[in-house]
Parts: sequence; structure tokens; C-alpha cells
Amino acid sequence: MIFVYLAAFTGGLLFAVFVMMYGVERPREAHPSGERSFRLSPPIVIGFSVGFGALGALLTRSNTGTVATRLALALATGAAVAVIAARLVRKWWAVTPEHDVDDERYVLQGLLARVTKPIRGGVDGEVTFDVGADHRVLRARSFDDGALAAGTEVVIERIEDEIAYVEAWMEVEKRL
Repeated sequence: MIFVYLAAFTGGLLFAVFVMMYGVERPREAHPSGERSFRLSPPIVIGFSVGFGALGALLTRSNTGTVATRLALALATGAAVAVIAARLVRKWWAVTPEHDVDDERYVLQGLLARVTKPIRGGVDGEVTFDVGADHRVLRARSFDDGALAAGTEVVIERIEDEIAYVEAWMEVEKRL
């Protein structure tokens, strides 16, 4: 019976390493109701396997109680660890990434624009770009304080106080 306990313990640890390397995220589309379910999710399985295997092996090694007692205690411990893991997962899932607030300065980062008024070191120019069906015109400054001629294609780095900080597309393209 010790081999069953050791196999559960070792399997749980190996599965934990696999989860650490590849993650446990699942797309919401996997659940038709839109509700997240964590029955038999990796943290629950790992918790049960490690708890069951560790206590079962320790009790068997120390020759405490009967085989049935050791098995019952190992199953109860595995279930308790799985319940604790379930509560931790439920708390973790309560915070969803959809509620993260994006930094407004970087929402349009990477968007292509065209310089309509030249940009010089200390003088703001102007860029124009489209966001969906909306056509926008903003004052602009060069990201590196360089000069950009009218008609130059640029990439928006950030927008602060209605001023777009831009970089020439040719410079960005060189880095790609």
C-alpha cells in the first residue's frame, strides 16, 4: 500500500511542476454557462494527491494503526487539503482580469498615425489617425525630441494631456 501513497505523492508533485511550467488558465468559453468551475482542476487534484500520499506514506512507514485506519486518515487529509485548495482557488478567481484598469496614456500605443504639421525639437506638431470610425487629430511631440516632417508615418508611444508622443515608423521597423 505504501507504493500507492508514494505514487500519489510523487504524481501530485510532478503535476504541480507541470502546472508551474504551463499554467492552469482556462478560457471562459470552456464553460457554456460562463460560470467558472474548478471541480477536478489542477490545484484540487494536486492538493488531494499530495495530502493523501504524504500522510498515507508517513502512517504506513511508522506502522500506525490498521490499513483501513491509515487509508481513512489519508483520504480525509487529502480531502481537507483539496477543500483548502478549492477555497484558495475560489478567492483567486474572484479577481478577474477584465476589471483591470488600463493606463489611459498607453491605450493607443502602437497605433499608426501621420504627421500633418511638422514636429521639431521644442515645437509641437500635429498628427492624425483613425480609431475605428473616429478620425482624430492631436498635437504631437517626437518621442526622442527629433524632427519629423509632415507626411511622415509615425507610431504612437503614449498620449498625455492630449499630446501624442510619437516615433517614426521607419525607426520602429528597424527594431522589428
